[in-house]
Amino acid sequence: MTQGDVLDLTVVATPHSSCTDPRTPAPLTVSWNVTIATAAAWVKESRDDDSASGSFSPLRLAASSARTATGLAFHRNSDACKRVDVALSGDTSHVELRRYAGTTEAGSQVLSDITMDDDATQSGSNQHVRLYFKAGAAPTGGSILDVTIVATPNAACTDARTPAPLTVGWSLTIATTSPWVNQGSDVATSNGPYSALTLAVAAQRTDTGLAFHRSALGCRQIDVALSGDTGQVELLRYQGATEASSQVLSGITMHSAATPSTSNHHVKLFLKARAAVTQGDVLDLTIVATPNSSCTDARTPAPLTVSWNLTIATAAAWTNQGSDDSTSDGPFS
Repeated sequence: MTQGDVLDLTVVATPHSSCTDPRTPAPLTVSWNVTIATAAAWVKESRDDDSASGSFSPLRLAASSARTATGLAFHRNSDACKRVDVALSGDTSHVELRRYAGTTEAGSQVLSDITMDDDATQSGSNQHVRLYFKAGAAPTGGSILDVTIVATPNAACTDARTPAPLTVGWSLTIATTSPWVNQGSDVATSNGPYSALTLAVAAQRTDTGLAFHRSALGCRQIDVALSGDTGQVELLRYQGATEASSQVLSGITMHSAATPSTSNHHVKLFLKARAAVTQGDVLDLTIVATPNSSCTDARTPAPLTVSWNLTIATAAAWTNQGSDDSTSDGPFS
């Protein structure tokens, strides 16, 4: 049978041959029609959304203490059935469905017998489901999570037009974080070792040669912080070979292709004027580069930690070269 068919049936009732009564009637023909209903179509209601909110940062998801909305929502029904059961399958370990009434999470989170109807008499009865990443979800960067929602008419739907269950596929893209890349002025090797004697009398800062100038495809605005043996050193912000007018160490655009080019800055490490360091010391320093909060690209990487060492030389001892004589020939007349 096919939906929409009408089955034309005829029943012929004929008196059995044993019927000899003269009143026995002629055969009777009765016509019957059986209509096969056409299943009503599934129709999207106002809150249905098949488009995810872009790709998702694996770092932000893992760090989140609350659910993260995916942007995906199911809100459909048919003319024959407004009460729907939903179930989620596929790559579900990092996601969950939540039941909503309008923009508010519903009091009941049961995922069966959900009235999905924009024309519901009581607006609070018109509900739908939304897909969320769980708090602290840790999907693999670069993966795609394929999930399936199956909507089934609730058992209370008895209209002959009630449709078959509906299957909807959703995909969630997890971004691959970008690597940190040298933007041209990054230097990881110092000019040392340094003389403690020379540093102690230097009236100006001493350039160590160390510089940080890195960013990632997902983020060009970088915050930097220095820690470790910092008492005799300082970070300065530079635009090319010139000290920048701003010495704020946050929101620094580190990008060799910046427009305008003068926006491309980096930081350099200096020993302070008259630095009081000890001979033989090794200053252990750590620079932490953190993507600025303005970086919302899902490819934004985790903070980068770089270690720097500055070696302070031990002054060589004065040595007798053979002709040195500390004893006089005296006394003298």
